[in-house]
Amino acid sequence: MKMSRRKFFVKTLQTAAVVAIPTVFGTVLESCKSTIIGPTGSQVLQSVSGSLSGGNVTVNIDSSSPLAKTGTAATVNFKGGVILVDHPSANVYNALSSICTHQSCQITGYDSGNNQFICPCHGSKFDINGNVTQGPANTPLSKYQTQVSGNQLIIKVS
Repeated sequence: MKMSRRKFFVKTLQTAAVVAIPTVFGTVLESCKSTIIGPTGSQVLQSVSGSLSGGNVTVNIDSSSPLAKTGTAATVNFKGGVILVDHPSANVYNALSSICTHQSCQITGYDSGNNQFICPCHGSKFDINGNVTQGPANTPLSKYQTQVSGNQLIIKVS
């Protein structure tokens, strides 16, 4: 059976496309993988549990807590959400939404040298007051009021 030039050309292109698909997808997936890991210099935040009651999240901040020492930060998990908390100085705690304002990724990174929270998806950075210090995000994180009572941190979420 004799094949026309047109059919030969089409078959050749189809074969080349099938062979190229794994390479193209592998390259795309590899580039996404390097983005998701996050920027160097950041650490993944430790997590602590909080309890929600009456619009407040209460967190134990005794000596065993990752938030006990100044200069630390952690995520606070509670029924209904996750909050970013840092402890910059004695009896001062900042609490922020953990949802990046760029594309709603969960913020999990913290650069303690620069006191910045870092989104692992696209590298947006936020200072301890929730302000954007590096995009692509352009809207600050929501900030929550905090209060210390003994060995407990109380975060007003509503």
